Amino acid sequence: MKLQILLISGGCIALLAFAPLVHADPAKAEDDCYSMAVHYTARGFAMSPTNTSGVATAGFIVKVMIPITKGLDYVILVGRDKFAKDIDLYVYDEDGQLVLDDRRTDTRAGVKFRASYTGTVEAFVHMARAQGLAAYALLVGRRGIESAGAEPRSLGWEPTFQMGGSPTPAPQAPVATPPTRPPKP
Repeated sequence: MKLQILLISGGCIALLAFAPLVHADPAKAEDDCYSMAVHYTARGFAMSPTNTSGVATAGFIVKVMIPITKGLDYVILVGRDKFAKDIDLYVYDEDGQLVLDDRRTDTRAGVKFRASYTGTVEAFVHMARAQGLAAYALLVGRRGIESAGAEPRSLGWEPTFQMGGSPTPAPQAPVATPPTRPPKP
């Protein structure tokens, strides 16, 4: 009986001790990210979720590969819940060179750039400070139209179709008549 009371008491103390560390509201992080996106959609950006969201503690880093097309404008936004106290964002090109970063001591992060090549960039989301578990969400927006000669990669590309052949109909070949079988005796 004393052991049971001791275990229950210990469980309650542990629950109270660790309760402040378990927060994280992923829905709020996504809502925050979409509220940031409203500003950019009004400026012609087509926003797309990256399926990159989650919960993290301070020091957590996640890498996201983002396809880009030369000449188009991109915006990468990171939303958060109220438990994320500082989120940083770093964007690197295919050669490992830093394109842009957002290291402000702010609860949100975002960068905007024009792609100088077609390929991918690596975006690193760093949860610099958090109160226990914090939630984050990432959106990518793009603006512009790909050139007609470019390979279709995503939004903004409009295919052109050309029909082959000559404008006049080709002469028809004579139709062969099927052979007939002789009647059976």
